[in-house]
Amino acid sequence: MIFSAGLKKASNYIGELIYPKLCLHCGAEGEHDMDLCLRCYENLSWIKFACQRCALQLKNDNAKICGACSKRKLSFEQAIAPFLFEGFIREAIYKFKFNQKLNLGKLLAQLLLRHIDTKDVEIPDVIVPVPLHKNRLRKRGYNQALEIARIITKKLDCELSYKSVFRNRDTSTQMELPAKHRHKNVMGAFSIKKEACELNNKHVCIIDDVMTTGNTVNEVAKCLRNAGAKRVDVWCVARVA
Repeated sequence: MIFSAGLKKASNYIGELIYPKLCLHCGAEGEHDMDLCLRCYENLSWIKFACQRCALQLKNDNAKICGACSKRKLSFEQAIAPFLFEGFIREAIYKFKFNQKLNLGKLLAQLLLRHIDTKDVEIPDVIVPVPLHKNRLRKRGYNQALEIARIITKKLDCELSYKSVFRNRDTSTQMELPAKHRHKNVMGAFSIKKEACELNNKHVCIIDDVMTTGNTVNEVAKCLRNAGAKRVDVWCVARVA
């Protein structure tokens, strides 16, 4: 076992010498064991002050909760997103989702993990990626939220549950709709499988690439709570301002 681990470490080291980490934004040498250089890393569109419920960017840290969250009831406890959906992060998400750039998906997952590591959060028992409808999954070939979730669960040693929740109708993309239509677009769009007993009394975290108003993840969270989850959190790479 020790010999195998040593071989794997040596193999990784040799691989990094032959194929060094290169920034996927500017091409410079990568940092933090990622394909992103230090300069590009520091210039990402970080959310400095966020609503503690829905991760919406706030102007300062005077308020802990945004105006919308002070008036609405959410089925998830807390949402975390390190970045605004703009600049390189927006470009990387689009290329990852629509252009088969899975290496960008790995980078986005690593960035989310680094952000989670800086937060005082409880590691969940189970991670659930936001599901795609079968028509969209067939067309795209993969679920971007699931690809991110695979890396997150492996690193945090959590259980991955990607079949417990399914999208029962093919909804329009939230960002293409006016804000007033987004809630109706995803209302009742998700269902839970009856055999999803692994969620009962568990702390569950929903994973997605982008969070707009939070309506999509809130609908998923409703299903998880109905399945017996004792707590539901949301982790996303980016948040729409």
